[in-house]
Amino acid sequence: MLQCRMLALTCAAIAVSAVSSSAAAQAPKKIAIGYASASDFLPAFIGKEKGCFEKRGLDVTLTRIPVVSNIPPALVAGSLQIGMSTATVLLQAVDGGIDLSVVAGATRMLKDNPTISLVVRKDLQIKNAADVKGKKIGVPGVNSVADVMFRKWLKNNGVNLNDVTFIETPFPQMNDLLRAGTVDGVLAAEPIRSRVVDAGTGARIPEEYYVAVSPDTILAFWIATAAWAKANPDVVGKFRECLAEGLAFIKSNPEEAKAIEKQYLGFNTPVYPTMTTAAKPEDFQFFVALAREFGLIRKDIDVKTLVAP
Repeated sequence: MLQCRMLALTCAAIAVSAVSSSAAAQAPKKIAIGYASASDFLPAFIGKEKGCFEKRGLDVTLTRIPVVSNIPPALVAGSLQIGMSTATVLLQAVDGGIDLSVVAGATRMLKDNPTISLVVRKDLQIKNAADVKGKKIGVPGVNSVADVMFRKWLKNNGVNLNDVTFIETPFPQMNDLLRAGTVDGVLAAEPIRSRVVDAGTGARIPEEYYVAVSPDTILAFWIATAAWAKANPDVVGKFRECLAEGLAFIKSNPEEAKAIEKQYLGFNTPVYPTMTTAAKPEDFQFFVALAREFGLIRKDIDVKTLVAP
């Protein structure tokens, strides 16, 4: 009798353990994702709102990160698992010893769709790089990708960088500082670019500086620590699948996509960037050379190590 009771208890314990193990195996995997205030990341917003992540067993939390350079430390600390980045931020972090991997693309800057421009006060005659000499230019962040590409454009056109004053100017302040004459021009991205132009405060110069330096470059992308990406290839794959679904949704449901964009960002962008999920090692070779040229990094970085499989 005692043996029967012990056997029954053992079977019950095994059954409970099996149920607990099954529940644990099916529990959604929590993923914290950090994004910036830009429509570049709309596919991820859609992935969250339309249930793509949930269907794939991912419990995703999306958090807006005001300062992009804070994302790599957050990934290392574990408060984020995936975050957006740009080339200069990524390369400086890697050069500083943080092992990061690009897990998916977000946007590209193309010649036929430039979304960052030099916008100047309408009372000034600034038509080209030479006209920038002696002017005060507001940049969204020193050593940001917009800033470094602008310096490269000036240098390519023979302008001494010491003849230009660079003033760090957050996007929300650009219109007011331009109107007040505190700066003569700003490196404005959408939707700030359109707001400044539509308000009559400034005008885009004829030459688009960013694509003049390179007509096709990766702009924004998603990163994780290399260790996390290597340990979670299934999650990386599911994340990419949801971004692809988000891109398709934008094309087939533009009005609903705009509503989701406004929900997350508080605004709608007049001009969408060129969105993509692709990111290849060779996308970063140009930026490695650029970062070396302007002293952002101390050594060459093997681009083959930058992108997760």
